[in-house]
Amino acid sequence: MNIVTMSSDGERTVKHKTPKGKLMIIGGAEKHDGDQKVLEELAKQMRRKTQPLLLVTAATNSPGDGPHEYMEIFKELGIHNIEVLEIPTRDDAYIDANVEKVANAGAIFFTGGDQLRITSQIGDSPVYRCIMQRYATGCLVAGTSAGAAAMPTTMIIGGPSDESNRISTLAMAPGLGLIDDVVIDSHFAERGRMGRLLGAVAQNPRNLGLGIDEGTAILVEAGEKFTVVGPGAIYVVDGTGISYSSLSERKSEGVVTIADVKLHVLGEDDCFDLAKRRPVIDLEEREE
Repeated sequence: MNIVTMSSDGERTVKHKTPKGKLMIIGGAEKHDGDQKVLEELAKQMRRKTQPLLLVTAATNSPGDGPHEYMEIFKELGIHNIEVLEIPTRDDAYIDANVEKVANAGAIFFTGGDQLRITSQIGDSPVYRCIMQRYATGCLVAGTSAGAAAMPTTMIIGGPSDESNRISTLAMAPGLGLIDDVVIDSHFAERGRMGRLLGAVAQNPRNLGLGIDEGTAILVEAGEKFTVVGPGAIYVVDGTGISYSSLSERKSEGVVTIADVKLHVLGEDDCFDLAKRRPVIDLEEREE
């Protein structure tokens, strides 16, 4: 991940660092059914911290009761020190008091909405740079739905679900850059998003495609490996071996043709090595 700092005279410095923090990337609908393992895990990560859990509502124009619902759930899970950071306009990402909220947070949680609002409202602002610095130095950053999709360097912002991916139907944009070399799609099996994730990987096979089911998350450590949390599945699309895609055709049209793409499907407690692009499976442990 890249950390951007600004000196007092406006000089910009970019450094690449291996983050010490963790990411919890959630597929959405984590608080709408009886199984709340994802939020229980987030609460578990918070229990040794004295700093507040910060709910960031930048993804929506009208937070409404969303943060309050989360606050009630986390209080039931034993987390009582909770603050809300609303960023209704980009100007709010420059307010010192908002930057201070980020600086003092024990964990940062992006709620759902529109991922393009997140990046356009906080991108390269003092709030954004503070989030990146906190993650680099050990803070947990979580995001659900749009908050999950916004985490990579490149994010999916649109495209039809429940059908095969077609040329020019997928919209991509720069993301927050909290995790490199992946693209993320949430509500995955529930909204039939395999087609558009395959299309995203075909656009640049350097990026692993991560499809995350509702009520399910990945817990990423040091940007190098992740563990699956929750009862759903994680779909990992690896395009390294793609031998052909119709995206390269001069007059390409219709369904995107892709040859030699690799797929992994992971369940609860499974691990994946992002650097090696391989699941980590202990066969002896599974046989016990």
